[in-house]
Amino acid sequence: DLKPEVTQGADRYEFHSKDKPLHDLERHLMTLSQRGILRRSVIYFGTVTDPFHPFDAKFDASMKMLNLFKRYQPGLLHVQTRSPLLVLAMPVIQSLGKHVAVTVGIETHHEQSARKYTPELPQVGERLKMVRTLRRFGVEVNLQVAPVLPYGDWVQDADEFADVLISHSDGIRVAPLTDGTEQSERKLRGSRMVQKLAHDRQFHFLRKDSATPLLNAIDARSPQHLLKKERGHLDDKQLDIFAA
Repeated sequence: DLKPEVTQGADRYEFHSKDKPLHDLERHLMTLSQRGILRRSVIYFGTVTDPFHPFDAKFDASMKMLNLFKRYQPGLLHVQTRSPLLVLAMPVIQSLGKHVAVTVGIETHHEQSARKYTPELPQVGERLKMVRTLRRFGVEVNLQVAPVLPYGDWVQDADEFADVLISHSDGIRVAPLTDGTEQSERKLRGSRMVQKLAHDRQFHFLRKDSATPLLNAIDARSPQHLLKKERGHLDDKQLDIFAA
């Protein structure tokens, strides 16, 4: 997942390292801190694979990386995961205060649908339990419904799913499985998930407007959950860093 270089664009860095990831990450965080860049940076942690996947080596490396951010605090550390193991990092997460936000993937609130279409992912109930724990300790949590998977009746049950998402989050992002373009459709043709959805005649969830009923239900109840959060502690010119 990590390749040995740092590239800088006008307002974006990409960090990769294979040989000494912890050493290289610390060195670059130190450099960014000394240059006054780190305090206005948003670092995305978990952009390629889940950093808290329950493999000992990967989990341990992620925990060590996460601890670096206590010493070199960015403007915002954005942790992206579906793993309930994130709760083991609660002391570090809490110590970052307003400088951390967690995004958790919740494609459906129906456990049966999740087991059928995404059997490799942690149980929905366990993910929601983690979310409740994070929020209880004052951690900002955003839920990402991407792609939207069957949650019951496409229209009638959208309200129920919206209520679950709103009650468990500070913000919500919803996206369909496809955007309707030929490139997107071609990419999805060989997908096991798409094949299962088609076999089950869940055609609504294969459409480019599959997110519309859920988005409408969220917007009707709590439109602020769909808005990008303003962060006063970041400078106007923000730098994004993709750390892992």
